[in-house]
Amino acid sequence: MGSIAPSSAALRRLIGSNIQRTPDQLVVEFGGGTGAVTRAILEAGVPANKLVSFEIDGELADYLGNRYPDITVFREDCRKAASLLGAEQTGKVGTVVIGIPMITFPLEFQREVIDATFTILQPGGRFLLYSFMPHSPLNRAALGLRGKRLGFTPFNLPPASVWGYWRG
Repeated sequence: MGSIAPSSAALRRLIGSNIQRTPDQLVVEFGGGTGAVTRAILEAGVPANKLVSFEIDGELADYLGNRYPDITVFREDCRKAASLLGAEQTGKVGTVVIGIPMITFPLEFQREVIDATFTILQPGGRFLLYSFMPHSPLNRAALGLRGKRLGFTPFNLPPASVWGYWRG
């Protein structure tokens, strides 16, 4: 878990407003936690059967699956996303939302998560990361990324930003 409190309604709306997908595409969440962002994704209009969440912590994965029984929850490392989604969905995901506190992990782990993200995303798909830092939580140059802050809310504890990233 990366925060002292669950994501606020303001942060959930900010995340939800930045999700993009076509009706046949999935939205994938890395680090589902207690489901606050899962809720945001569903509130943004993503059907439960089009939401896949990866949560490595067994207790949290079970909680998430019980709280949202119609979504798919993988009790697995998100770096395995492509193999778990399979060829039919790999490369066809509209948005990946990362709820993992990436700034706390070594660069190599970050690189592996980002590689997993771009493997499953459709070309031009959206990679979202929310953070409590006033600057990008990822070293864009070291990771070969471009990105920008898509929004900020002071109405979260702590205040939070949503970042969008792409390769280039």
